[in-house]
Amino acid sequence: MKMHTFSIQTALAVVFAAVLTRADVVTDWNNAALDAIRAGKTPPPIASRALAILHSSIYDAVNGITRTHEAYFVPSSVPASASREAAASAAAHKALVALFPSAASSFDQLNASILLGIQDSPHKSAGVAWGESVADQILARRAHDGSSATVSQPSSSGPGSWVPTPPANAAYLLPHWGFVTPFATTDHLQFRPPGPPALNSAKYAADCNEVKALGRAVGSTRTADQSQIALFWADGAGTETPPGHWNSIAQEVGAAHGNTLEQNARLFALMNIAMADAAICAWDAKYTFNFWRPVTAIRNSNLDGNAATDPDRA
Repeated sequence: MKMHTFSIQTALAVVFAAVLTRADVVTDWNNAALDAIRAGKTPPPIASRALAILHSSIYDAVNGITRTHEAYFVPSSVPASASREAAASAAAHKALVALFPSAASSFDQLNASILLGIQDSPHKSAGVAWGESVADQILARRAHDGSSATVSQPSSSGPGSWVPTPPANAAYLLPHWGFVTPFATTDHLQFRPPGPPALNSAKYAADCNEVKALGRAVGSTRTADQSQIALFWADGAGTETPPGHWNSIAQEVGAAHGNTLEQNARLFALMNIAMADAAICAWDAKYTFNFWRPVTAIRNSNLDGNAATDPDRA
């Protein structure tokens, strides 16, 4: 990725300009969801779950009419003459109002605007009823998936253990998320990675020293490109988060390829289901190994028992 001549803002402007020229019902609702995620400062795992529910609802609503691919969860029981656009919008509206009730008025306005552009007919009415039914069924399926569970904050101590990090020094984020029911994978154990290297290993020393060399504020070895890339992918609170960032990229890809409504419905469903499960697997690994963050490791290298690392408290 080369970004010598373009700022991050310029790059994003180009992306969004390309998206806006080829918007459809799927991307209209995707943008509405991303706006809600930004406004609510939604944590990434919760954002990924919401996007998966939204887009699996849209996909099953559209695919139930076109019947071109396998259903995700809701089998088709609607006439093929029903309006795909009406079904997609009704499903999205129903899902997002349930997921982000504080933004319901903006969702109501978007749904009304989309449906106003579709000629009143039995096909439109059938599409709306079908879309709402699909979203209701998917919301019911996820109602008891463990995403609202409460668990005790994990506790650990000693070298290698996670501790709150500056500047916020916040507690563990969503420690229960590794136990949320996946959307497609078998369970949260299916893709658990190997644990981190031993603190006294050469691998650990090499990794720690590389991060320290690249990440330091003064005297870093990172290039200008690497700094720009890090800023581009920062995706902190108040942004669309990493899952939302990939949705923005998918909008650009779909626009560049001239995707149809059906293609976008499937693209966004597959991607967001995969990301929701990736978040579950990531959180499983995060709290299984409970490994300290780089800032903790670098500042406390005198405690890791590895002669090849040195602390840097700057």
